[in-house]
Amino acid sequence: MKFSVETNELNEALAVVTKALSPNVETPILKGIFVSTFGSELFLKCSDSSVQIETLIPAMVEEDGSLVLPGRLTADLVRRMKGQRIEFETGDNNSMKVETGRSRSSLQYFSAETYPQMDEVRSDITFNIKQNVFRSMIKQTAFCCAGEDEGKAILRGVLMEFTEEGELNLVALDGFRLAKRTEKVSVNGEKRNAVVPARTMQDIANILSDTEDEITVTLSATHITVNMGTTKIKARLLKGEYINYRNILSKKSTSKVVINRAELLESLEIASLFSKETQNNLIKLDFDNEQLKISAKSETGSINESTPINLIGSPIEIAFNAKYLLDIIKAIDDDEIALSFNTSVTPCVAEPVHGDKFYYLVLPVRLMRN
Repeated sequence: MKFSVETNELNEALAVVTKALSPNVETPILKGIFVSTFGSELFLKCSDSSVQIETLIPAMVEEDGSLVLPGRLTADLVRRMKGQRIEFETGDNNSMKVETGRSRSSLQYFSAETYPQMDEVRSDITFNIKQNVFRSMIKQTAFCCAGEDEGKAILRGVLMEFTEEGELNLVALDGFRLAKRTEKVSVNGEKRNAVVPARTMQDIANILSDTEDEITVTLSATHITVNMGTTKIKARLLKGEYINYRNILSKKSTSKVVINRAELLESLEIASLFSKETQNNLIKLDFDNEQLKISAKSETGSINESTPINLIGSPIEIAFNAKYLLDIIKAIDDDEIALSFNTSVTPCVAEPVHGDKFYYLVLPVRLMRN
């Protein structure tokens, strides 16, 4: 096997595929990078048996072949190489010579024959979507999934829900907050819901670009595939039925305020500096007719922030875990957002001023009264 590639192109490709590497895999070969050449292309693939990421880049190939290189070592080595091109050539005793400029290295490789293959995904559901749109949908929901050691296993994933109105909903919740993001899509195939692991969704978002180039998403009963052209991500879905989140959604409100998102975020971030030392990371919001007062206090200090508002409905005083509320406000792109409330012990809802592109719900912290 003998080939050479542009250093920058190889670095970019390795940065993509190695996102699928996991230090927790028990199979040693899955800690490696599957490398194969054919024609004038180099094929790279990494997998942890639940997620597989593969990509193609141009190469000057003199001798075809396939093998598995040590994952992290190869990626770290290539990242530090200075030459414009890197040459690879197999030698004796399962060694791969790596040369560029004044650098000469040798890597031990494994046989490609023992590298596990992930099942092909049957195309039950297919839709196209712009990269920047799907990327924003994921980033604005996946953070609300339950952690690896928290809640039900199904809540560690993002629900992909297809509606009769031709919309795709991404939904995530962790017991303290809920996120829903909606976009119109044209679906080919039988509509059915799927739950994608949060880590997979985050990997997809990190690989997608902020462009309007379209990708193709394919779902089967067991897998999801995201095809970006030269790069493809394939992953297993979570098993089981997602909870009926619609029963959680707030149906009415007694108080509503439209507020500048940037100003709210700035005030929350400053106040949260004082809430970090408290038991519940507590931050208090006091809405009256013309002003929002945000306060927090700890043993080492206190703060009061205020910003003008136009409140429709009854004044309300309500408290939150600062992190849960901040995560939601940071995820929203709109200049203004609408916040709705019922009581100080029922959820707060954040929505667009116009339309239904997003919906966030966050539970309050009960205030102790004297």
